[in-house]
Formats: sequence, structure tokens, C-alpha cells
Amino acid sequence: MLFKKTVQVTEKKSSAHEKYDADVIIRTPTGGSLTFSQKKNGEHYEDNSWGKILFSNKNYSADLSRDDRFYIEDGSSKVSPSGKYLIVNSVSGGTVEFGDGTSKYTERAYCSVVDMSNGCIVSDWDGEACGYTWTEGKDVLASSEEVGADIFDFNSMRPSIIKMKDKLSSLDARGASNLLRCDAPSIENIDKYQQLARENKSNKKIALDAILSFLHSRKEESSVIERANLFSAPNNSSQTKNYLIPGDKIKVIQYSSDRKWVNVGYINPKNIPLITWIKSDTIAQ
Repeated sequence: MLFKKTVQVTEKKSSAHEKYDADVIIRTPTGGSLTFSQKKNGEHYEDNSWGKILFSNKNYSADLSRDDRFYIEDGSSKVSPSGKYLIVNSVSGGTVEFGDGTSKYTERAYCSVVDMSNGCIVSDWDGEACGYTWTEGKDVLASSEEVGADIFDFNSMRPSIIKMKDKLSSLDARGASNLLRCDAPSIENIDKYQQLARENKSNKKIALDAILSFLHSRKEESSVIERANLFSAPNNSSQTKNYLIPGDKIKVIQYSSDRKWVNVGYINPKNIPLITWIKSDTIAQ
């Protein structure tokens, strides 16, 4: 079986107007789980409506909920054949006021694919694709099992910091947190996370914490042997006004193909990290 659903009952003091609350938990072979909690009741809610969804694995937990939606779990959330992906159904509803003084409650249904290995919301969409299902034996969403059926390439929507280019300054906290789950800092993208910390003040701490964690995982260390000017890229035209001084300790991330430049991480006395490029002849070899 690819997944297991668990119902946890939290007992409350008995009351004529109270019922037991039951969280629904979906676990997958990847080690991740998704908990639907805070049962929603009322005129516009279905019987299986929830206010919160919480992802967790052995390393961390993350609240994937949106304040403007409630979540539906009645057995319709579909795990992919490998157990890696889960489709989560949600609804955004509200009252629309008209000029004649009347109003109408309207809803829009959404479908999200969650990577159950890390909690990444890979894609979030509405419309016709919400009716697509997993094809037999493959992590592919299609309109049917028939040959030539329309396929929804949800993985092409996976957030990537490199693809974001000039959008980093406008990224909100929800987007930044999801980006870190979807595209964790690596030697390929760490410069972009430094850019995020520099350009997005509201998410600077999130970015710096991620950079710091990345640098602590790096094993190769060195030290500066002469004043090292800092560059944002491995070329002379990207020089900044800042520099490192002899004796500064750095973590080596990668060298340029010609070995003339080295991408390094520096952590200052206030425990604030910096990712930069310097000339390789300025560090101990």
C-alpha cells in the first residue's frame, strides 16, 4: 500500500454543543506526512473541511495552509503511484457585494501537488486539470488512461530560485519558505540565495538562515592570505566595494572552470553569512 490514513481523536470535555475533533493524517513511503486539522463547520463548509494542513518529516515541520482557503479531505486526496506526490484539494470562498445591494457567496476550487519528501508545493492550480488523475504505475497526471490523453506537467511548475530571475524582491514569506523546500541551497543556486537576502528585506532572515545552514555543511575550509576584493560573479566587472582581510576564515564552495576564481562563504563575528567570489590566489592553497 502506498499510503496510510490515520485518524487521531482529541478528546474534549463533553457538552451538548461539542463534538470530538478528528485530525486526518496521510503518511507516505517517503517518510513525510500531511495532517489535516482544525475542522471547519458552518453553512459554506462540507463535512470534511479543514482549516490547516501541516507537513512533517524527520527533519522539520511546515504549515502549508493559506488563510484564504479551507482544505477538503474526504478520501479524494490522491497519492501518486510512487507515493512521492499527493494531490490536495482546497477551496477559496467569499461573499461578493453587488451594486444593487444584493450579495452572493462564491467559491473557487484549487488542486495542489505536494512533494511528500520535503513539503514542497510543486504546483497550485484551478480549472480543468483538477479532474486529472494519476496514470497507472507512473507519477503522471492525465485526463484519462487512454493513449494520447492530455497530460498535466505539474513538475514544470516546481519553484526554482534560478528561474525567478528578477522576481526575488517581490517574493513573500510563504513563497520564500516554499522555495527553500522546493529548491534547497546548493552550489548551483547559493549565489541566488545571497541575492534574495540582499534584495528582499522582509525575507532576509529566512535567506540568511538557509545560507548559514548550507555553509555549516561545507567541509572544505581555508583562510585569506592577502586582501581579497569581493565580486558578485567570477569576473572583474562584478567587483564590489567590500573585501576580506588576511586571516579571515572562509568555506570553499566551488572554483571557476579556470581555477582563477573561488566561490566562498564567510561568516562574520555576528554570525551573519556572506556568499561571494574572490580570486583564488588570495586564499591559502
